[in-house]
Amino acid sequence: MTARSSVISRFANMSAAPPVDEDAREAFGGEWQARAHPAMLVVILKNGDEHMLAYPLLRRAYKREGGRKWELVFDDCTVVFTGRNLGKKLSDMLRMQRLSFLKEGNLIEEELTPEDKAFIDTIEIEEKES
Repeated sequence: MTARSSVISRFANMSAAPPVDEDAREAFGGEWQARAHPAMLVVILKNGDEHMLAYPLLRRAYKREGGRKWELVFDDCTVVFTGRNLGKKLSDMLRMQRLSFLKEGNLIEEELTPEDKAFIDTIEIEEKES
C-alpha cells in the first residue's frame, strides 16, 4: 500500500462529524442575543419592586444636568432617574440597547460605591394616562 492510498483509506474510515445538538445551539444563540441586546430594561426600585420595560417602546432619552439626571420616554411611561457618573457609558449602552437594568441604590450602597463609579440615587416612574 502506498502512502497516498494509506491516507485516503484512513480518511475513508473516519466517521462523520458528531451531530450538532440544535437545541443547545438555539439555547446558546438565545442567551447571546439576550446578553447582547436585551428585549427589556429592568428597573429595580429601593423597595424591591421591578418594572420590565420593552426596548421597542423606548422613544427617546434625555440627558440633563451634565448627565446627573436622565429621562427615558417610553410609550406608556417615563422613567426619570438621578445619580452620579451617568455620562458617556450610559449613553452608549442605551444607544446600543445593551443596558439590561437600572437599580436604585440605598444609603449604604452609596457609601460603598467609589466616587468615580456610576450610582443611581433616585428613580421615578411616571405612568402615562391612556
